[in-house]
Amino acid sequence: MKMKIASIVLGILILSMMSVLAGTWYDDFEDNKTNEWEIYNEDNQVEKWWINNGEAVGEIFTPGFWSLWLTGDIKWEFYSVSCRAMVEEDREEPPSIGLTLHDRGDQNSRYVFTIDYVHNIARIIKDVVGGGFVAHPFVAETGVWYDLTATVKEDGTLEFRINDTVFEAIDPQPLSGGQAGLVVGDAKARFDNVAITGDNIPNGGPGKPFDVAPRSKLATTWGKLKIR
Repeated sequence: MKMKIASIVLGILILSMMSVLAGTWYDDFEDNKTNEWEIYNEDNQVEKWWINNGEAVGEIFTPGFWSLWLTGDIKWEFYSVSCRAMVEEDREEPPSIGLTLHDRGDQNSRYVFTIDYVHNIARIIKDVVGGGFVAHPFVAETGVWYDLTATVKEDGTLEFRINDTVFEAIDPQPLSGGQAGLVVGDAKARFDNVAITGDNIPNGGPGKPFDVAPRSKLATTWGKLKIR
């Protein structure tokens, strides 16, 4: 009996430690501050990010560019990023919006999860030399908000949820950890309610915790494909 009780207590302690390690970082952009964010490889002739009416706005001025707005620590790994996002205005080239995870900046190593509005696809990209991508059909509209969630798991599963549609890919050689961020390409886009969750993500951030809508069972799951 004593051994059984000891096992139960140990199990509770382990679960408690796991819950302490897991955390969520929030930014709802209500404070109108951007000091915890940085534009990767900033070029003022190409891009701009700012806060407007409690939302983050990213804009591309020159065709053919992506802009990455990053936050967090390069040591962050195997986490999820969620937000609301909308393309407000497109440009001459196909607009896109999305998320970047495990982003290591100047090392040119990251995962990018984007919606391509012209080709009507969702992409999961391993953005490294020799990387690759998978693409799935998805029709998006300008001026419509979408709930986005991107996740990198320890087993190499990459998951991209757009509203209640989920796309997956498998990377047999997962990238090292890195920062998280928002992505806009050839457009003016709005983002809100960013939440970053993972075992080594600290609780906090400049925003207040907000309600996250409960997730039902996956409405659609596309076949897992290997990224090479």
